[in-house]
Amino acid sequence: MDSQMCLLMEVHDLIEEYSKMGDSLRNPENAIIGIEDELKLSVEEVKALKANEFDFYSICGIEKIVRDRMLSTFFHFFCIIDGVGDPKFRKDNTVWLGMKLEQRGLDDEREHEEFLHDMLYEAYWKSQELKS
Repeated sequence: MDSQMCLLMEVHDLIEEYSKMGDSLRNPENAIIGIEDELKLSVEEVKALKANEFDFYSICGIEKIVRDRMLSTFFHFFCIIDGVGDPKFRKDNTVWLGMKLEQRGLDDEREHEEFLHDMLYEAYWKSQELKS
């Protein structure tokens, strides 16, 4: 199996894993896992969630909605990577041709490289700043 297919299969597995939220809906006080304070549940949000009685079918429905939204997010992200979609925060008018993700070799230098997972949270705050 090639690297691209492995990556895409991993995305599907992560979507399925992270969409499972029955325990979080039933016990929202334990679901506060957001790294950024802005993403953590407020006392009012916890109280509102606890007021609902989520049964098996409502949780299944919510999880399907979340999986669909997560899949759509990855789909559009990969469209931008592939160059068939445009990133909205670009400041120039050049044609977006996409980006290339490549599998690394053992001898690839990484000493001064910025990692995307490290930049993700910084990018969140920059996008919020541009929106306001």
